[in-house]
Amino acid sequence: MPVPLQLLRKFLDRLRLGWHRARLGAMGVGCHLEAGISLQYPGRIRLGDGVGIGRNATLRANTQADPGIALGDRVAINDAVVINANRGFVRLGERSWLGPFCLVYGNGGVTIGRNVLIAGHSSINTVSHAAERCDVPINDQPVLTDPVVIEDDCWLGLNVVVLQGVTIGRGCIIGAGAVVTRSIPPWSIAVGVPARVVGRREGAPPPDQPPNQPPNQPPDQPPDQPVGEAE
Repeated sequence: MPVPLQLLRKFLDRLRLGWHRARLGAMGVGCHLEAGISLQYPGRIRLGDGVGIGRNATLRANTQADPGIALGDRVAINDAVVINANRGFVRLGERSWLGPFCLVYGNGGVTIGRNVLIAGHSSINTVSHAAERCDVPINDQPVLTDPVVIEDDCWLGLNVVVLQGVTIGRGCIIGAGAVVTRSIPPWSIAVGVPARVVGRREGAPPPDQPPNQPPNQPPDQPPDQPVGEAE
């Protein structure tokens, strides 16, 4: 790339970053926001340090519920992800990662922990419609919402669907294409439609171990701090 073009690109990157910083509710240092992203209701969006947002991603914080849309330090949002708060909220913990074309509906509240990997084309839904009456269009019947919680250190494969009211416990692996309709215990491996538990991760702590204690670590030793980049 010719040097003048490189300088122009750097200038435009800085200009774009400054524009977003002036509009957002909060923005940490070292963030990288690609071209073509849409940040709607930006005063309700908060970014930690080192957050990356890919091309054509949309964050829509149309809500008064706290914290709106909050991305922790070093969260990665890949290309064409859509996060829609819809009068609820969406919170992602440190170093979590959303693959391309993921869809998150925050109507009932979405809490994603630290170091969570969610592969591309997956979706998290916290809203549905009542459908008891057949004399009234479903579109005119009540909207039902329930929260979704995905705890720390989970990995969701390609095209996973997580439905409302579900908690996925710490350290779970959810196989590609699974539809999670009920809560999954910590350290489980779950696959299928609907998702069912088929195993438990080797080396997982016993069920009575405190939930914030890493596996195979003495109880009197403090948990390690996360290091390195999410892959």
